[in-house]
Amino acid sequence: MYGEKHDLHHEFPEYEQEIRHLKMNNNHFARFFNEYDDVDDELMRIQQEIETPSDDYVEQLKKKRLFYKDEMYFMILKYKRKQHKKAIKKEKSRLKKQTKK
Repeated sequence: MYGEKHDLHHEFPEYEQEIRHLKMNNNHFARFFNEYDDVDDELMRIQQEIETPSDDYVEQLKKKRLFYKDEMYFMILKYKRKQHKKAIKKEKSRLKKQTKK
């Protein structure tokens, strides 16, 4: 839709911290993030009629943007799951130490 923001922070506002962490600490995520931004910027220019490519090219860009978005979403979920497991392990360890006292 014209003028609609599709940057990752608008797409997944609930994962703001995770996105920031992964951009800084995961090169694969950072590369996908940059690629996603480039494609999104190009689509925005097309929507604003700054560029006028063929419809097929626009569809290819939209599919590419969706691919990156899906991949990064799964990376975010994987990171969240890993953090959750660490928190559970830490809590179990804390409770174990507490019961020994």
